[in-house]
Amino acid sequence: MKHIEKNNAFAAACFGMMFFGITMVALGSVLPSLSQHLELSSVHIATLASTLTASILAGSVIFGPVCDTYGHRVLFFSSCFSVVAGLAGIAIAESFEILLISYVLIGMGGGVLNGQTNTIASDLYDDESTRNARLSLLGAFYGVGAIAITLLVGTLGDIIHYQYLLLSLVVLLGIGSVLCFKAKFPAPTHAQSFPLRDVFRMLRSPSLVVLSLVLLFESSIESVTNNLVTSYFAGMKGVVLLLTVMMAALTVARFFLTWLSKRMKPNVILYSFFAVLFAGFALLPAASTITVAMIAMVLIGFGTAATYPIVLGQLGTRFKRLSGTAFGIAISIALAGSSLINAFVGGLLLQYYPYVMMVAVLAMAVLYRTGARIVKSRQKN
Repeated sequence: MKHIEKNNAFAAACFGMMFFGITMVALGSVLPSLSQHLELSSVHIATLASTLTASILAGSVIFGPVCDTYGHRVLFFSSCFSVVAGLAGIAIAESFEILLISYVLIGMGGGVLNGQTNTIASDLYDDESTRNARLSLLGAFYGVGAIAITLLVGTLGDIIHYQYLLLSLVVLLGIGSVLCFKAKFPAPTHAQSFPLRDVFRMLRSPSLVVLSLVLLFESSIESVTNNLVTSYFAGMKGVVLLLTVMMAALTVARFFLTWLSKRMKPNVILYSFFAVLFAGFALLPAASTITVAMIAMVLIGFGTAATYPIVLGQLGTRFKRLSGTAFGIAISIALAGSSLINAFVGGLLLQYYPYVMMVAVLAMAVLYRTGARIVKSRQKN
């Protein structure tokens, strides 16, 4: 592909990732108003949450084989349309059934976009350092979208009804999708037929399994922290800002990673970020003021930034011919496993949360070292 075509395709991928960040955070931001408007019970809310999670997982499973066989274009714009239709459905919903269908559309489309945009970025670049840098930059756009919609809803949520906010978002995302229409995406790696034999061989690959487990622990750390940190600091003034601080730190770190990835080896970067992440969780038990708590959350946000770009970069190098399928398997394992770990940690006493997270960071470091060695040995052979 020509340089300008690569840039256009990567820009479309960044839009898709920002799309995913906006929609995932927007749902949580408008849920209180939505619950009041439709008089949703706790059972309704739990059903919506589990439906969204299951739909994201389903989208993560299906995108890989489709992209590897039929290419990115149709699936990309279908997923954008699915999310836009889901947001519009939530805005006009007057029944729980319409709301449920809308959450399915958003989850499916978002799950596809999350994995597919990473695959596009990986397939565009052959050099490993460039691939890692681009995956880091791509990941930053999730944070850009999430922070933007948080500030928007936080600023205008008390002034503008949630329905009008969502419909405005539908219009903006629809326009953005149209602007991406001219992008030329990477060609499918197996346009003739999908190689099931290669996929079964991939599923038995130790490197795929081990690196997927690294992503599982990373996803668990992020989801558990999002769910528990405000409860951990309950009663502390300004606690609602902690997750925003964490997301801002992660976003800044990913922009920094685009520069760092071309100057340091991936394993050195990742171990350094693991150390920062461990330090953040180690600081949590000593955080008696909001200032110290924010410092801890900055470290945690910064420390979580490198795992997905670098691990996906490793998988993109190892499974270049079936990168979409490899990414789909890894992300699906990560999402499914993190849901189980989230349920397990949620049942523990809250004061143990930082220590469980520190163990998870150490597990990631050990698993990544094992996985990186396997990848390196396979490349030599």
